[in-house]
Amino acid sequence: MKRMQRWIAAMLAGSMIGFGIPCAGAEENASGTEADAGRATAGWTVEERGLTLGESAVAYPVITGFAEEDFEKAVNERILADTGIPEYLTRLSQLISGGRLRVSWRGGLPGEDVFSCAVSAEGAVRTPRSDFVWTWSNLDLRTGEEIPWEALFTDAPSASAELEAWLEETVAPELSAYLLSGNVTPLPEGFWLTRRGIVLLYSREQWNTLSDRAGDLLISWNEIQQVLDLSEDGVPARVGAAEMLVLTDESLPRLQAMTAEGAIPDLPVRLGDSLAEAVDAWHLLIDPDVYEGGRMFSLEGALFRNVFLLTDYLSEDWENSRVDGIRMDSGCLYGLRIGQTQAWEWHQTLGEPDAAVDFDEARAEAWRTVPGSRDYYAWGDHTLQLHADEDGVLVSIILTE
Repeated sequence: MKRMQRWIAAMLAGSMIGFGIPCAGAEENASGTEADAGRATAGWTVEERGLTLGESAVAYPVITGFAEEDFEKAVNERILADTGIPEYLTRLSQLISGGRLRVSWRGGLPGEDVFSCAVSAEGAVRTPRSDFVWTWSNLDLRTGEEIPWEALFTDAPSASAELEAWLEETVAPELSAYLLSGNVTPLPEGFWLTRRGIVLLYSREQWNTLSDRAGDLLISWNEIQQVLDLSEDGVPARVGAAEMLVLTDESLPRLQAMTAEGAIPDLPVRLGDSLAEAVDAWHLLIDPDVYEGGRMFSLEGALFRNVFLLTDYLSEDWENSRVDGIRMDSGCLYGLRIGQTQAWEWHQTLGEPDAAVDFDEARAEAWRTVPGSRDYYAWGDHTLQLHADEDGVLVSIILTE
């Protein structure tokens, strides 16, 4: 046992020595900038490394591609320290004779010079009793320094107060039926940044999900647009909030590429994926609902907030079903802001749709939506569907095969 602990300590002393393993969550080949005395190169890459012992495993991110080796080492040591990886690796050596610990991460480079990740530890985290703990790291890669919560807003105290009020009034009722216990306020300490918005990371004592995990919650950029620091050098702008909020000439190629890929940014499931594998990894939030085209699945986790996976309805057994569609009912994508953007606005940017269908009350009920109309844009092998209510306001963004 002591030999194993000494080996792990030596591994950490090497700063970044680990076993390379395939990484689905890392955003590889993301570009850096030449900022801050050449500390960055044009090819920052986030890699996954880790250690597996029996049924336990610890995975963590490492950034490579800095011009200065010492700076690269310091950044990665900061990520390890922020996320508690050294402690988890030590704990791993203590579980060889029994117990299970699974540590995984998600995140990467949401912007050219910003790193952000969340690490989840599940199992015998500190004691034999099962637990679930979030840790996180948010770094400005120009300086290697932490990005604090205050850096996201023009007036952080006022923004935090407004955000708490909004969470209580709007989000808490939306989530109350799905919480084992807990509250969405006060705001937790932990957060990580995605291209779609900010993810709040709760302690298990404050928010426990139905699958007995600590809660996390995505707040989309358009839901808090009025309090964000969207200046050119502000952190939200640097991680892409502006391109998600405003329809521009660049929106069309971005939406075309997204549709052709069959994937929504930061969502860990794409068109054609196994539905059973997605449910196994992320857990059902509620029982599947039936609509005219098949079934709708709601999964746990911040990135699936108001996102539904659509599949067939060939039988009650969906083990062999695939994800045929992805429906998003809140948030923003490349200027399409659900609850805000109007049809005439996207027509100006995207052009006239390939097809459009009216949804009366009966048809809307069959499709679990509201009366209105739906535009269809066929790009690549997939279709982008934009559903508007009777006032012409966007209510759903849907990708289908």
